[in-house]
Amino acid sequence: METKIGGCNVGYVLTGGGIVLIDSPQRPTVACEWAKEIASKGEPKYLINTECHRDHFTGNCFFKVPVIGQEKTREGILSVPKRDILSRVAVIDPEGYPLVAEREPNPPSITFSDRLTLHSGRHTIELIHHPGHTMGQTSVLIPEERVLFTGDNVFYKTQSFLHSGDIYLWLESLSEIEKLDVDYIVPGHGEVCGKSYLREQRAFILEWIDRVKEAVERGWTKEEAIRGISFADRYPMSPGTEDLMQKVQKNNVSYLYDLLKPERGNSPSVPSF
Repeated sequence: METKIGGCNVGYVLTGGGIVLIDSPQRPTVACEWAKEIASKGEPKYLINTECHRDHFTGNCFFKVPVIGQEKTREGILSVPKRDILSRVAVIDPEGYPLVAEREPNPPSITFSDRLTLHSGRHTIELIHHPGHTMGQTSVLIPEERVLFTGDNVFYKTQSFLHSGDIYLWLESLSEIEKLDVDYIVPGHGEVCGKSYLREQRAFILEWIDRVKEAVERGWTKEEAIRGISFADRYPMSPGTEDLMQKVQKNNVSYLYDLLKPERGNSPSVPSF
């Protein structure tokens, strides 16, 4: 697996039946190098997308294999116009722009609802629907290796993007992930960690909720909350997303404000976890 390529972490599993990839690089120039590395190890068989954000699937087009994703992940990927993909590539990887412009997207052609299991050689690869960061968020468990790829339900000591899924389902999914018998977690962003980090991830989400809830209860407008609330000093952005720090802070506050703002005199409530 690789954690420093800019964008999401990517990985692959060498099995007796071929190579199973988890997510693909966002930068086309990096995706080409990643494809060469994969080819040097063996024959790729499948690519799994853990979610529908561009940094997880832009590089799919460089791999001529079936892609697997949760139903909502496929829907989300299909909803992203190619112009949006190209606009981001133009910023982060200008040299790679023509590489992806000339290729057709490779969205998931195999989908599942709750769970899907691949058997390849001696390996069992379990795909588990853990909605949260996105509604199609998928964890990839390799029990023989005691490794779990969580996608962006875990940001290891980097800023968390909260605004694109369901924050309460995210907290529930973190509790479910904690029950799995694994030693190593490959997060969507940041370095490999253990299950002990899940408490810190949960605590950071709850702190975001509490801060915005306090602003709502004080009668702040959304604009005041956006100006007054930031966790930019808590964690850095992950490599390749440094330019998005202020956008992430704004989007997180805006999402939580709309979620927590009372309507018709009701007080906002937050489930206990």
